[in-house]
Amino acid sequence: MASLIEKFDDDDREAAYYLLENFWILRERQPEVYQLIREREHKLRNYFSDKCGFQLILNRQFAKLEKIPDKPESWMGVTSFQHCRDYALLCCLLAFLEEKSVDEQFLLSELCETLLSLYPAEADTGATVINWESYECRKSLVRVLTMAIDYGIVVSVDGDIAGFTSSADSEALFEVPVMARYFIRSTPKDLAQYNSIDALIRAGSQEEEELTGRSRKQRVYRQLFLTPGFERHEAKDEDFLYLRNLRNRLREDIEDHTWFRFELYKNAALLTVPADKRFQMTSFPDRTGMSGVMLHFAATIRDYVHAAEQRRDRDCLTLTPIEFDRILAACRQATGSGWTKEYRDMSQSKLVQELVRSLSDWKLARQDSELNLIVISPLLGRTIGAYPADYQQTKTEENAIDE
Repeated sequence: MASLIEKFDDDDREAAYYLLENFWILRERQPEVYQLIREREHKLRNYFSDKCGFQLILNRQFAKLEKIPDKPESWMGVTSFQHCRDYALLCCLLAFLEEKSVDEQFLLSELCETLLSLYPAEADTGATVINWESYECRKSLVRVLTMAIDYGIVVSVDGDIAGFTSSADSEALFEVPVMARYFIRSTPKDLAQYNSIDALIRAGSQEEEELTGRSRKQRVYRQLFLTPGFERHEAKDEDFLYLRNLRNRLREDIEDHTWFRFELYKNAALLTVPADKRFQMTSFPDRTGMSGVMLHFAATIRDYVHAAEQRRDRDCLTLTPIEFDRILAACRQATGSGWTKEYRDMSQSKLVQELVRSLSDWKLARQDSELNLIVISPLLGRTIGAYPADYQQTKTEENAIDE
């Protein structure tokens, strides 16, 4: 039977990119992008609903693709948040906004006072956890309000929220926009009735998926679109079998409807981005200093594997923390002179910590806490970094001048 999903043109692919890359598109801030999506609403809605089970929400204020992951990952949170307290404060802020009318204004002092009563108390003693005399608590609230303004769920009218970091007496005026009503995903039941994260993720879609038998396809598409890579060890057997058996159809479909390119290896699959689109999208490598460190580390690991027969498990390389530290030290000695100052000056132990975290976020490595090992994914070897041929000569000449 012929597919009912229409093939996308370049404008359709661009609209799909905006929906995948952004939490939502606000009409007031990005009117041209909003219009681009609106004119292609039918195509986009059909495609993402059929392939991923994602709902496209489009109204007069915004366009949003509800990108619900099949499995939540630690890096999927708000990147600026640093503490669980930040997320708790965000929930309390949303509860506070619920009680306000659209366009109603409120002062920072009023918000602070209300948050003291909304924030969960100590389970054992019932004592208040939040204290605005605490520098860390004030920093948390500044991070939350800054994020809320960036996302458009709070409007800053007057005053500088950053001043609250240094003084609890700092004041600011805010307004409640209509977007505050749409931030939380709508669910068929009250949130309190869901007793697990998995139940919340499946809310509203599980019964339909089971009836139509689309759940496997949608799991595979969600993993490909929302994560850096899809590895066999983390997948259900039937999911990876589906991916291998239908690889040609998947490749054709994804490349017909998005800017991505589909790649399948023995134990992993991933989507890559053409060079001319790389820096428009969240992709690896990006322009951060850590990407440079990771690329050089990948090259060092590749040399390490070629130089000796190492322990492997389904094409993964397992290292002890001491081995990992030693390889990174060798990488740093050989290539560290070109890293950004932050990583050139960083202590070795901190650099190990930062590198492992970044590799894990990009699914290029993972930590086996039970065995105290670091497992390097074969995907790390796909992209490596090296300096231009004349780099060492230039550095030698610069050092000679300095001396």
